[in-house]
Amino acid sequence: MKENPAVVTAPNRRFKLANYNVYNLGRKDYPEPRFYEAKLTCIANVLCRLDADLVAIEEVREPESFRELAEAVGLYPERFLADPPEEHRRIQTGILTRLPVLEHGQWFDFPAVLPGQTGEMVQLKFRRPVLWVRVRLPNKETLLVVAVHLKSRRPETEGIPETEPIRRQEVLGRALAVAGRTLEAAGLRCLLDSAMDLGAADHYVVLGDFNDSPDSEPVSLVMGIEDEVRDTADTQVRRLFPVAWWMSQERLFSFAGGGRRELLDQILVSQDLSLGLSRAGVESQLLEPTLGQRPEARRAYPGSDHAPVWAEFELSAKATGNSGR
Repeated sequence: MKENPAVVTAPNRRFKLANYNVYNLGRKDYPEPRFYEAKLTCIANVLCRLDADLVAIEEVREPESFRELAEAVGLYPERFLADPPEEHRRIQTGILTRLPVLEHGQWFDFPAVLPGQTGEMVQLKFRRPVLWVRVRLPNKETLLVVAVHLKSRRPETEGIPETEPIRRQEVLGRALAVAGRTLEAAGLRCLLDSAMDLGAADHYVVLGDFNDSPDSEPVSLVMGIEDEVRDTADTQVRRLFPVAWWMSQERLFSFAGGGRRELLDQILVSQDLSLGLSRAGVESQLLEPTLGQRPEARRAYPGSDHAPVWAEFELSAKATGNSGR
């Protein structure tokens, strides 16, 4: 049967994003080879089943493990790993992608104003460098992807004198952790605004482990919700939207610990891209075995204490905006 020359097959305009905190991926964290190999195989199998076009990975402990994971999955010709923190526990963020990469880099510093120093801008360092890539989408538009791992909830007691009572150290340390995460989120929003001012891409995505819930102040800052007090057309197009709004409410959690279920892992997308969001989900069933698990038992557990989140998009048929950049 001859093909009808008038029939033109439409190009594939779908793509999928995912985020996965893999919980301390490194041989030093799993001294017994069988436990490490089991973990590597488990994480790789999850990524193969997700089959995302681009996935951000948090809690890589060793570059060799990131390479081994990418090779075990075998779906991603491009991989990027952020630099390790300079002063804190070595945890790195990575990106695996099969979308064509146009540019990549890292953000190390962010603008901030500290309490008691009104009118004076300072540059602070992200606790973990923020990795970004600019990729080409199937419809030739461009997407700026920013992968983050914001300050954890662990009390930041390192800078508090050991002579202080333990309870005071814990209380002050928790306050420092919240303040640090909030400052990082605000600084990230400023960097995103600068990228948008330059027209860096047609679409924007921030994904990663925010260590906070979707309705928290840090996540709201990154989304740009604070702009609603002076809502304009300019602030609307800069706003980011959580794909969690499209997820099933029954299993809306990506972390299970201490008897709590929380959505700490987010995918935030720009306004025009949100119009093409077709499906989104979180594989929270992978956390069920860990809900009652003792912390000391996790060294032998082959999975992660976080579940991957993902989102699928249908792109517009005609590219507009900055696709030529």
